[in-house]
Amino acid sequence: MDRFEFIIALTEHRYLGLVFQPFLIEKKERFYSVVRLVKPHDLNDSEYTFKPYEKELIQLIEKYSDEVLTKKFSRAGNVSDFFASLRPGYFEKQVTPFIEKCMMKVCSILMLSPVRLFRKEAKYSNLYDEDELKVPPFFARPEYEFERTESQTRYKLRIFLDEKEMLLTARSVEVVTNDPCLLIYQNQLVAFEKLNAKKLMPFFEKDYVTVPNTIEDKYYSGFVLKTVRDYDVKAKGFEVIHASTGRKAVLSLENNLQYRPCLVLNFEYGDEKFLPDSDREMAVSVKKQNGTFVYYKTTRDLAWEKAILKVVKRTGLKEDNGSYTLNGVSLLEPQNALYFFVNWLNEKRPQLEEKGIEIKQQQLEKKFYTGHQKLELKTQTKGDWFDVYAVVKFGEFSIPFIQLKKYILNDIREFELPNGEIAVLPEEWFARYKGLLPFGKQQGEHIKFEKHHFTLLQNSIQEVDKDVKQKYAKLVNAEKESPVLPANLRATLRNYQEEGFNWMYGLYRNGLGGCLADDMGLGKTLQTLTLLLKLKRLKQEIKIHDPVDVSGQRDLFAGESKSDVVLQPASLIVVPTSLVHNWSNEIRKFTPALKVYQHVGTQRKKAEELDKIASYYDVIITTYGTVRNDIDKLRTTEFFYLILDESQSIKNSSSKTYKAVMDVKARYKLVITGTPIENSLSDLWSQMNFLNPGMLGNLAFFRRTFITPIEKHANEEQMEKLQLMIRPFVLRRKKVEVAKDLPPLMEEIRVCPMVSGQEKLYEQEKSVIRNTILSTIEKEGLKKSQFVVLQGLTKLRQLANHPSLADDGNLERSGKFDEIFRMLSNLVAEKHKVLVFSSFVTHLELLENKIAEEKWKYSKLTGQTTKREKVIKAFQEDEDNRIFLISLKAGGVGLNLIEADYVFIIDPWWNPAAENQAINRAHRIGQDKHVFVYRFITENSIEEKIQKLKDRKSSLADKFINSNNPFEQVTQEEIVELFN
Repeated sequence: MDRFEFIIALTEHRYLGLVFQPFLIEKKERFYSVVRLVKPHDLNDSEYTFKPYEKELIQLIEKYSDEVLTKKFSRAGNVSDFFASLRPGYFEKQVTPFIEKCMMKVCSILMLSPVRLFRKEAKYSNLYDEDELKVPPFFARPEYEFERTESQTRYKLRIFLDEKEMLLTARSVEVVTNDPCLLIYQNQLVAFEKLNAKKLMPFFEKDYVTVPNTIEDKYYSGFVLKTVRDYDVKAKGFEVIHASTGRKAVLSLENNLQYRPCLVLNFEYGDEKFLPDSDREMAVSVKKQNGTFVYYKTTRDLAWEKAILKVVKRTGLKEDNGSYTLNGVSLLEPQNALYFFVNWLNEKRPQLEEKGIEIKQQQLEKKFYTGHQKLELKTQTKGDWFDVYAVVKFGEFSIPFIQLKKYILNDIREFELPNGEIAVLPEEWFARYKGLLPFGKQQGEHIKFEKHHFTLLQNSIQEVDKDVKQKYAKLVNAEKESPVLPANLRATLRNYQEEGFNWMYGLYRNGLGGCLADDMGLGKTLQTLTLLLKLKRLKQEIKIHDPVDVSGQRDLFAGESKSDVVLQPASLIVVPTSLVHNWSNEIRKFTPALKVYQHVGTQRKKAEELDKIASYYDVIITTYGTVRNDIDKLRTTEFFYLILDESQSIKNSSSKTYKAVMDVKARYKLVITGTPIENSLSDLWSQMNFLNPGMLGNLAFFRRTFITPIEKHANEEQMEKLQLMIRPFVLRRKKVEVAKDLPPLMEEIRVCPMVSGQEKLYEQEKSVIRNTILSTIEKEGLKKSQFVVLQGLTKLRQLANHPSLADDGNLERSGKFDEIFRMLSNLVAEKHKVLVFSSFVTHLELLENKIAEEKWKYSKLTGQTTKREKVIKAFQEDEDNRIFLISLKAGGVGLNLIEADYVFIIDPWWNPAAENQAINRAHRIGQDKHVFVYRFITENSIEEKIQKLKDRKSSLADKFINSNNPFEQVTQEEIVELFN
């Protein structure tokens, strides 16, 4: 137990008057001995353990110690200078109120704690029990009594302590502080909650105060009004009415002093309004009625207000300098902030009104609709359309959503309702529907969307019906469905190829066009032919008159009076000229059940006969140039499927090619390309618009909405939106994605037709060379004719590759050269690396010139290359260097080029060993990618002749491949066979 007691004493300060001071005292036999004044630095004193409230008292009292006051209110260097320089007016206005507030806080703690209070003279160090001042645990209550007569008003002030009246006189009272009042009365320290001692002082000397009626208007509207508001009042000659008017909470949308929108909460009691942070507990108003004064006194229901505040804060509002705002609202953009508040009220109003909070708006230029608004949507599938009916309900008004289309597309937030109120369209509607509405077509109050826009509907409209959702699910997972493969397909599809077929079949079943965009070499042609074979219909017998005679191809209905005619017309496949042979060859190889007709070249049948051709054949292969030339007839013939291979050929939507294919009628469409986007997103638009017209809007809209934001500003949101729209219609697999399904090495022979001038020149030269060789052999014998034979073979090879290789400068084009460069373009776009091998350095130089025109990075290695290692390193280490031109002699051995995953043999010949050595530059130990090898041979040329001999493993081919001197073993007849 402590031997000391902590007490507070009222002592006289030379300058401040009576102040509280903390002391430690020690109990003696008949008195208490003051041990010492306690300062904050004594709190850790081991002689006494201070309780928390005692520490608080010490800290409060220290705030008006001489040293702290000097620092707070003066620049004087010491205490004596501070008090000596104090001006009376400054002291009363600044220092005294501060001290009195601190003392009131001390008194409040004394009222509730066991700490005793004593009155202590400064010069004495002993205290006695009779010096103790009791501190009642409650405030004194003042009560005013007014009496109004015809000539005057008298009032008196009565004070009650615990409902016992205190008789105040100058002798019985000693004032300690003025505001709020603390006074000593009958050995008690009496506290008033808000009474100023100056209002008490007149009654220390007299019972009442008199006021003449000549100033009563001013008196009753001023002093009496404040007294009625703050204290208990007994009135005679006028009335004080405790108002019991209804209460209500009002949340008002208005502008603050800076003309920024905000929400203001008021508690209204009749005509009286209180802000939540107001410290007034009541309000009083006065009216003069029938010659007397009537006071209406309104008291706040603080418990009810607190409950309302909880409701308001739960809605997300936050207080900001007396008003309310919302997180995420920038008042620096007042118009947007206003819209934010209106939409917030639209959403929260039912919840607020349910809790008794009324919504108002004032000081705004327009009257906004702040009631609940709801968008109701219904979707239905109708054939090839999705039908959307939407209505927006603004209270009593129902507005068809289609009326808001121009507002949403033009970013107009304000919509005027029939009653003149302004509804603010929510930002969410713009985010969800702005990308959707441009694709809808108005039909009355409904909006119709074509089926290829289902991705937009699924993403924008949550209330889509089950049918729409099911169709969406089927389309986005089409490759996972498993339709039965055609039984007569002569190929085994790899897993990813079967998925590609499934995907195309799913699009077909839904009447939609798609883009197969696999990497080069992954079998896009085979997947497409599998689809066409699957869709081949049963035939029906009908009699056909005037059969079409197709020279060079099977005669239609030749020798038949009737024929099988498909229930569906032929599918038209449009390809670059260099791919006609490849498609025909793939059909013969994998889907021979498909009857195919090549509508190409000068010998093609007249366009007028296309209808009959289309009714007999399953597939018609033609070229982009032929479509342009024959479009007048093609546009009148209906096809089953219209398929574009290398569809980037129509990337320019203003070209004749694009316009021509758009004019061809077909029930279904498909495009095939390894590079759907070569230069710009406009490439994609052209192909998608061909497949599903209107799917991406018109080109101007697409450029404004997608091309500019994505290509110029890298807008990820628009990029994601575009990807969402096209995702179900584009299937792209890269080699690396399907690596597990691929063999390590894939080889393909690409047969390239000659261009017309090249073919004519080749036939002329072949005839001359054949005659020269026969004549030479006849004169000198086979053995002495070897040079002439080899010279002839070499010149024909050169002409087959490119006429300029045979010193013919009149022809600038070659079918093989065009195909090689087309495939190189695709590989560069797909970011692959390719090795290009040739027996002729001049052939590589032709490619080099064309590559340089395109400004592609490349490397070249020939016998003339001096800095061999530097050239190789550039290809290996530079990611943008994607083409390596290599002569077979210089680079057939000794190179490790596993960075490449494509190999082109652009002029293959007899010996496969040399070609295999070239292939092994890429396909070797350390290669972690699958390698694709393409051998390019020219159709109807010496190259094709040699290839056929190699395929048949003929004795002639064997002699040339395995013999050091084939001319010792071959016969004259075998030589002649090469040139037939």
